[in-house]
Amino acid sequence: MLQLQQGGWILVFLLLLTLYAAYVFFERYLALRREKIGGERLMREVDASVRRGQVEVALEAARAHGGTLGRFMLAGLARVPFGVTAVDAALKAALLEEESRLARGLGVLSVTAQVAPLLGLLGTVSGMIRAFNVLASQGQTTAKLLAGGIGEALFTTAAGLIVAIPALIAYHYLAGRVDDILSELEQRREELLGILAEVRNGEPQA
Repeated sequence: MLQLQQGGWILVFLLLLTLYAAYVFFERYLALRREKIGGERLMREVDASVRRGQVEVALEAARAHGGTLGRFMLAGLARVPFGVTAVDAALKAALLEEESRLARGLGVLSVTAQVAPLLGLLGTVSGMIRAFNVLASQGQTTAKLLAGGIGEALFTTAAGLIVAIPALIAYHYLAGRVDDILSELEQRREELLGILAEVRNGEPQA
C-alpha cells in the first residue's frame, strides 16, 4: 500500500493496464489453444472427394473439422463450381478474415509493452519534479521530505518495466501462434489449388 501511495496516480494506471493486458493475454491464449490445426486428414478427404467430383462430401468434411481451418476450407470449396480463380479469391479473402479474427487483442499487448515504460518515465520525471519542489520550498530539507518524490520516481520506473517486459513476451508468443496458424492456412490453400488444377487438367484419379 505504501508503494501504491508513493507511486501516485501513474502507478495506479499501470496496475489497471496490467490487469487489462493479463485478461487479454489469457483470453487470447485460451482461444488460440482451442484452434484445430493438423489438417492432414481433412486434406486427404478433400483431395479424394474433389477428384471424384463430390464437392458436397468435401464441404461436409470441412464442416465436421470445424475451427479456423474448417471455415477456411469451406470458403474455398463453396466456390469450386465457379473455377480455380474464384476459389483462389475466396481463400485469399478468408485468409484475411481469419488473420483479423486471430490477431484480435494483440494490439493491446503491443501498446502496453510500448506505453508502460513511457508511463514509468513520466512517473520518474514527476517524482523528481516533486523532489526538487521540496528542495526549493524548504531552506533546509531532510531525506524524509524528499522520500515521497524520489519514491514515486523509483517505483513508477520499476513498475513500467515490470509491466512492459511480460507484455512484450506475451505479444510475441501469441503473434507466433497466429503466424503458425496462418502459415498452415496458406499451405492448405496451395494444396487445394493444386488439387483443382490437376482435376481441371484431367489428371487420373488417385
